[in-house]
Amino acid sequence: MVYKSSFGRGFNSSILNSYVLSLIFCVSFSMTLFVLSAIDSKSLKFLRFATISFSKPILIGVSKPFQLFNDSLIYINEIKLAKQQNVELSKENKRLNEELNKKNFLLLENHRLKNLLKIPEINYVKKIVARILIDAYKDAGSLIYIDVGKKDGLKINDAVFNEKGLLGRIIELGQNSSKVLTIFDENSVVPVVSIDTKKSFFLQGANERLVLKHIEKKFDLKHGEIIVSTDAAGYFQEGIKIGRVVKTLNEVFVMPFAKKTDSIYVNVLIYNYENVFQD
Repeated sequence: MVYKSSFGRGFNSSILNSYVLSLIFCVSFSMTLFVLSAIDSKSLKFLRFATISFSKPILIGVSKPFQLFNDSLIYINEIKLAKQQNVELSKENKRLNEELNKKNFLLLENHRLKNLLKIPEINYVKKIVARILIDAYKDAGSLIYIDVGKKDGLKINDAVFNEKGLLGRIIELGQNSSKVLTIFDENSVVPVVSIDTKKSFFLQGANERLVLKHIEKKFDLKHGEIIVSTDAAGYFQEGIKIGRVVKTLNEVFVMPFAKKTDSIYVNVLIYNYENVFQD
């Protein structure tokens, strides 16, 4: 009967024996390196330096792809953050522009309203500030609508103007709104007088200009002189600016000062005719 020694059985091929051998090899190699590093020898120093010099390019070559990959991930992440910041900044810029435009618009309208209120009061005239209803009924530019009506005391033929001059007169009334016939409409005829030459005549609407009616020797008018309203028709206050005379070689017309696009606010003069007749 043959007996195997325990020493032989200890080195049988198995996973445990391979682990033990690997552990012994690593420990031995580590101790060898430790001993070599402690020995001050030129040969060993040269060997260490040669090992480092030889392995450095290999280590750099191995680590370079990982570094590039890491840098690429960082760059992509920064691009995503930049796009998100750009979207947020664009929204903020749009909001600030809207607020700036609103502020500028309010400053402009405030200036125009102040100019409207500079017109002197007369004991038989009441002034009301109204707002133009933009494209309320999609009429042509010669008809506009304002947000005041019978409830505010308006009457037919009350004069409507802005800070630059006369715009027109009330032709239809509702409880809270009114239709205004502007001086640009061909159905609008306004009695006027020229400031310099003192000629009295009528102006009729013709789109963007006003044509002269019932006037003799119209070329006697001075180019550029101002035309104002008179009270000949009974519903226009005297002295409201209408426009300026334009003379060419073949024609004479008046270019009005006021346009409905000048402002969304207008002034309405309400006459108290009882006081007019008492005066």
